[in-house]
Amino acid sequence: MISERRSDDRPALVFDVLGTLVDQTGGLTAQVIDATGLGGAAASGIVTDWLACVAEQERAIAERRRGFAPSHELDREALERLAGAGALPSASVNRLASASERLRPWPDSRDGIERLAADFAVLGLSNASRRTLTGLSSNSGLRWHQLISAEDTGSYKPSEDLYKTAIEAAPSSSGAPFMVAAHAWDLRAAAAAGMRTVYVPRPNDDPPRADDAFDIHASDLRDLHARLAAILNRE
Repeated sequence: MISERRSDDRPALVFDVLGTLVDQTGGLTAQVIDATGLGGAAASGIVTDWLACVAEQERAIAERRRGFAPSHELDREALERLAGAGALPSASVNRLASASERLRPWPDSRDGIERLAADFAVLGLSNASRRTLTGLSSNSGLRWHQLISAEDTGSYKPSEDLYKTAIEAAPSSSGAPFMVAAHAWDLRAAAAAGMRTVYVPRPNDDPPRADDAFDIHASDLRDLHARLAAILNRE
């Protein structure tokens, strides 16, 4: 059993949160439908534009083209822009501005994190703000040993600053931590910063390219636990 190993033998696992552990696209779409009464196709289109607008601003911040603003402010900016363009009822902006705090975990996420946290140091690393992560952790039932927000570095992934902060936060004897994500772009940036990598597929993810060489491909978090157990028991 992995749990019989000493705690300082255990690698650290650093999880992307939005999309990897919670259903960001599906959860936001459901909340747009509830808040506006729009149909699924229209709501999905709003979420696509919303996330694209936020991603554009995160890139601008990571590239130092604008000052830092936390993710909940970027969400509100995007929603107000959509409302100003007539794509979204203005009355729904306040409710939707905190929608990321209420995203649903994937079916394996809650149990998978609990199982992994019993055997490994488990950290979250997210572009979401501290406020959003606090609400999300409370509402989703996900538990961590530590959470790192983009707010802690004043930048956004894929800026190297976030990955370096996660490496520095991992237990000193755990070796290079594993970055676990459903987004290949996230894993490429983590690898460039010196992390090991785990790809876990999710709907609406960013799949690996043919030339990507991530350390572990796991079908879900239960499979990840089994693969890590096999690796450690061979050492």
